[in-house]
Amino acid sequence: MNKPMVFAACLLLGGCAGTQTLPDPQIEAGRDYLPPITVMVDSLEHGAELSNYLRESGVFSKVENGSAKAGETQVMVNLNVKRELAPMPLVFLSAATLFLLPLQNDMDSRADFTVMRDGKVLKRYHYENYMGKYSWLFDLGVPERQENIRRIARAFARDMQTASLADQPLDAPR
Repeated sequence: MNKPMVFAACLLLGGCAGTQTLPDPQIEAGRDYLPPITVMVDSLEHGAELSNYLRESGVFSKVENGSAKAGETQVMVNLNVKRELAPMPLVFLSAATLFLLPLQNDMDSRADFTVMRDGKVLKRYHYENYMGKYSWLFDLGVPERQENIRRIARAFARDMQTASLADQPLDAPR
């Protein structure tokens, strides 16, 4: 009797890992810092988090929030994060099973980065990351949500490092 119960519990617990669609970007260590950037994010909830992850990437010599001064690189970010929770009947079913039935907890993030200098657009980047996770009712999934935004910030930093757009002259091709 105990073996089927242990097996069933292992199956239920095994499905609670989170998955991300955007691979974890690898940033080259040891390269020179790119010039400072000023970031303006349109998301109040995740704006500071995105800026902190850009600082943490170590690609830029300085990351500031707000408007850029003349001659500085400005990054405008349109960040759309949509969280989808399980429908209420499934929440009630999970509660009826004493929370042994995990619930689906998804997060869909889209970010558009526009790199500008003196009002001229140098380049645009678009990133999407979908996180799918089965979790318990009281599992807030904070590490997975933070990883979702972190991957987008690191992907942008890697692409900027690769293109080295921050130090190109203003007459760069678009």
